[in-house]
Amino acid sequence: MNTYLPRLIDNKLDTWLKTSGAILVAGPKWTGKTMTCEQRAESAFYFTRRPGESDPLELAKVDSSIIFSGSKPHLIDEWQLMPEIWDMIRADVDTHRGERGLYLLTGSSLPPQKNKRGNEKIRHSGAGRISTLKMSTMSLFETGDSSGEVSLYSLFDEADVNGKMRKISLAEIIHFIIRGGWPGNLDVPDASLLPRDYIELLQTTELDKLFDDVRIDRARFKRFLYSLARNESTVCSASTLAKDASINGKGLDNETVTRYLDVLDDLFLIENQEAYSPVFRSRTRLKIGAKRHFCDPSMPAAIIGANEKNLMKDLQFLGFLFESLAEHDLRVYAEALGGKLYHYQDYDNDEADAVIELADGRYALIEIKLGYEYAVDAAAESLLKVAEKLENKPSFLAVVSGTAPIPLKRPDGVYVLPLTALKP
Repeated sequence: MNTYLPRLIDNKLDTWLKTSGAILVAGPKWTGKTMTCEQRAESAFYFTRRPGESDPLELAKVDSSIIFSGSKPHLIDEWQLMPEIWDMIRADVDTHRGERGLYLLTGSSLPPQKNKRGNEKIRHSGAGRISTLKMSTMSLFETGDSSGEVSLYSLFDEADVNGKMRKISLAEIIHFIIRGGWPGNLDVPDASLLPRDYIELLQTTELDKLFDDVRIDRARFKRFLYSLARNESTVCSASTLAKDASINGKGLDNETVTRYLDVLDDLFLIENQEAYSPVFRSRTRLKIGAKRHFCDPSMPAAIIGANEKNLMKDLQFLGFLFESLAEHDLRVYAEALGGKLYHYQDYDNDEADAVIELADGRYALIEIKLGYEYAVDAAAESLLKVAEKLENKPSFLAVVSGTAPIPLKRPDGVYVLPLTALKP
């Protein structure tokens, strides 16, 4: 029997069960959505076929009442396989107005909004009845690979930082990247297999399920994925991706790139890190392009074919993948605090890799560096320069490092924080 590892969304999910009639937990496949909901559900209906059972989808088409049979909260797993039940759930929540925590839904893709005949599969948004909670792959704090000695929230109140001395090797960082934050990938002999399987699944059956009435050019889609992986953690336009995904000198058109991005977005496989736009004006014009990320750093690594050996020889790409790992975790931590993750870049080419903004408007500027000894000074100087431009000053500045041995606060006030010491 699998042991449940607590997730950072647990408290939020428990709160929403007391405030909403139904909650949809949405996110990529294999992130642990079902197991998280099973900790709270009293009954369940699974749309995915289990060994020795009849096809539940076919049964549900014959008698949809079996989907809803059971004690509450009732879990409906992978609901998007029968999109028509969305309106049924919404209507049932209406019927039991005032009751909370009736349904838990999980979904690893958005359903097509129309079928082949153009008929709508979902007629109502579910607003006010069904709340949506996004679930990511696990952060290093959730997997147990971060000690959690430094609370990011405490830094907004200028807390001291403390932690034990620990040497983090490049080999460990590479392992965290290639393994990713998939719950089923934490203690397996070859951590590269699961992300590679996901990519293979994406290029075959997942596309057919999501766009069963549209022909996908698989060779071009594969090349597009490669282009997107090469540009991980960068601000990259659709036109650049189109040109970079060329085959025999012929690139993709922008419309096709936009469509492919929509496919990945509907499968919750990409996470754009939007540009920070402060409420208070800055002293320079800001760029507005979003950084492009896959939902987990293991995915671009798998697409490129990265492993322990070749990443050691390509420190530049390893740096981009580490930035992806760090920003993935910072986003999870920011969302656990009710905040959001952005990046900062202006037309003077001054930048901050990450900006955490809390709901009350306080924010922090963060630079991300794989190394430590030769990287922190320049990163701290860059942060101080950006902060000087902003009229509303950040609560703190920090350099998040892959190999920093201990958290500390520099004389200039900039924190140096090992990624493996952080928690929300």
